[in-house]
Amino acid sequence: MKKWLCMLGFVLLLGACQNSEDTHSTNGVAQAESEETLTEIQFSQFFTKSDTGEGEITEEILALEGKKVGIRGYMTELTPMDQAFIYLVPQPGAACPFCSVDNPKYIEAIAVYLPEGDYQDYSEQEMWAYGTLEVGEEVDELTGLISMFRLKAESMVPYQPR
Repeated sequence: MKKWLCMLGFVLLLGACQNSEDTHSTNGVAQAESEETLTEIQFSQFFTKSDTGEGEITEEILALEGKKVGIRGYMTELTPMDQAFIYLVPQPGAACPFCSVDNPKYIEAIAVYLPEGDYQDYSEQEMWAYGTLEVGEEVDELTGLISMFRLKAESMVPYQPR
């Protein structure tokens, strides 16, 4: 009888351990599936190239609408008075990304909206911003500026090469 009880206890213990492992691996899979990957994008990917300067938004960028992306760029001094957003551009020193372009819809700039309550002092350093990408024409009510690309940022920090 003792042998029988020991054997039954061992089988139950083994079964419990296996169920525990299955639960952990199932949770691991569910966790991996729920985590979004971050795609690094570049300003040169925003528009198709054309001789007239009026390209189309690329399929690649359209496919990233609503997804997590990261982008490197430089801040412009053009920022709304309420600090609602910051423009990032591909090259340093662009005081106004709209001033030298015939059609402001087709500029390589992205409006970065920092998390509520966050503030970013102007910096000449290259910055790294990541968050959720929004694509499509939108006019800022306060400034009247048109943005084709917006980033609802989770973070914006000085860029550091990896």
